[in-house]
Amino acid sequence: MYKVPSGAFPAKTKNNVYGGTTTYANNPIGYIAGTGYARSQGRVLYADMELTQSLDFITKGLTFGARISLDNYATYWDNNAKSFGYESATIDFATGEETYKTLRNEGVLSFGSSVGDVSNHFNLEARVNYEHSWEKDHKLNVALMYSMDKNTQKERNESTAFIDAIAQAHYVYKNRYMLDVSFSGTAASVLEPGNRWGIFPALGLGWILSEENYLKRNWLNLLKVRASYGIAGRANYDMNLFNSVYGVGSGYYFKDNITSLGGMKESRLGVTGFTYEKSHKANFGVDLVAWNRLLVTADAFYDHRTDILVDASGTMSTVLGIAAPKQNTGVVDNYGVELAAKWNDRIGDFTYQAGAMFSYSKNEIVEMNEQYRPYEYLRRTGKSLGQIFGYEVEGIYQNQKEIDDREVKQYLSEVRPGDLMFKDQNGDNRIDEYDQVALGYNSTCPEIYCSFDLGAEYKGLGFYALFQGAGNYSKVLNVNSVYRPLVSNNTVSTHYYENRWTKENPNALYPRLTYSGSNNNYNTNSLWVADASFLKLRTLEVYYQFSPKVMKKVSPLRNARLFARAHDLFSWDKIDIMDPEAVKAGHPLMTQYTFGVNLTF
Repeated sequence: MYKVPSGAFPAKTKNNVYGGTTTYANNPIGYIAGTGYARSQGRVLYADMELTQSLDFITKGLTFGARISLDNYATYWDNNAKSFGYESATIDFATGEETYKTLRNEGVLSFGSSVGDVSNHFNLEARVNYEHSWEKDHKLNVALMYSMDKNTQKERNESTAFIDAIAQAHYVYKNRYMLDVSFSGTAASVLEPGNRWGIFPALGLGWILSEENYLKRNWLNLLKVRASYGIAGRANYDMNLFNSVYGVGSGYYFKDNITSLGGMKESRLGVTGFTYEKSHKANFGVDLVAWNRLLVTADAFYDHRTDILVDASGTMSTVLGIAAPKQNTGVVDNYGVELAAKWNDRIGDFTYQAGAMFSYSKNEIVEMNEQYRPYEYLRRTGKSLGQIFGYEVEGIYQNQKEIDDREVKQYLSEVRPGDLMFKDQNGDNRIDEYDQVALGYNSTCPEIYCSFDLGAEYKGLGFYALFQGAGNYSKVLNVNSVYRPLVSNNTVSTHYYENRWTKENPNALYPRLTYSGSNNNYNTNSLWVADASFLKLRTLEVYYQFSPKVMKKVSPLRNARLFARAHDLFSWDKIDIMDPEAVKAGHPLMTQYTFGVNLTF
């Protein structure tokens, strides 16, 4: 729908044939109703078994548990496909004569069947737990756990297996001082044989200050401080990265009668020293419960990620003659804070609640094997993951004289009136790839998340509202047809058309229209980097809960609740014509309304 201009052709002509043109063969109705159909059949099996056994006959407090699960999934497809026929319809406005020309005949319906996904997911977990208390002041909990996670796929080199062996100890002294220690050994099939195991320790400390005599207060229910540090490992890599790969090579001459023969060549070098990506996590937190109504949690964290698998081509010369292997040399730092508060209260028949959450998370690339860059502002190292780089827009060229008189020349493509004017970052009077700078924030995930919710109920009638938002977040507006009009025969949005540059509209928001595209306008630059921050009313619910007195009269019902609920009602943001969570030429996010009743018997 985004790619087909309105009125370019009829959905169907008078001959009951799908419409089209020599340029536009993508009739949306034809795609929906004229290409046949596919039918899928799925087989799903979820099997779980769990066993728990007390071992008090050995020693009191000792227990054993085991869990086995198997998920089997498969799909089978019957395909009945064809191409739809279409024709052009033209009219001679002088004579009124209509002409129809067949551009493609309807294809023959073809039949076929295929096997889709086939997978077996097996999980085994065994656990031994020991709890013991002595002298009223000491509590100890020790656990040993073994788990296996195996996933078998239909495709070659897609099956994986992971093993974890974990030892944990939790000790409490006088119900106020806590110590947690854990060691985990992990093995991953995707790593090289002989180097598949990794050991990851963790330590946690806690202190419940509200249990100290000098801090005990009637209004203070809980005050706890905690700190932890640990190392976690991750190996969600592709298969066989530690092996070199051979592929089809160039021809070579061989034998007495010189003949060119095909050969093989090494196309990818294996990763040497292949290992886990490691996350060194440190956290400090405070928990507070007061007046039996207020709950507050605050955390500050630091996550130092090392051994990240990154491309090594930036550190190797092309003299190597082959694509450089990846290396576990990347380093990224993450740090931030999380705050949450909740208040619940009751006044007679009236109850209410209010809560809020705020998190700020910042990351910085410390090492990424970055290639040499002549200017510091071009470097990705030191920036956030997903940081957007592009040209800084200074304005729009208004006429040819302005283009000719400007000392700085743009060498991206031919410059015409209505094109964007970029800033010369390095002072060489040229606009080229060396003038790209960091723009906005990262495009991967927001640095700020926040939410707050409100709820109240009076004699069964109540409501609940949840607001969610994000900040320090950028999106590149490279959406076809909406912000990239006419290029590759795409349509033009009303928004762009009304805000495009013309001689009569010199203060336009967007550059001139062009049917062939322009490297001066449709590249990554500050005009197209938008602030994607938003605040949404994510959920709103109004309900009525029938009272227990009423329900006693309606046997066998125990509970009844009527409700009306809405999701994604509206959004406050700076991207007016698109949802900041769905900046694309596709199906938009939709507001949903639900009305229902919950009955309990």
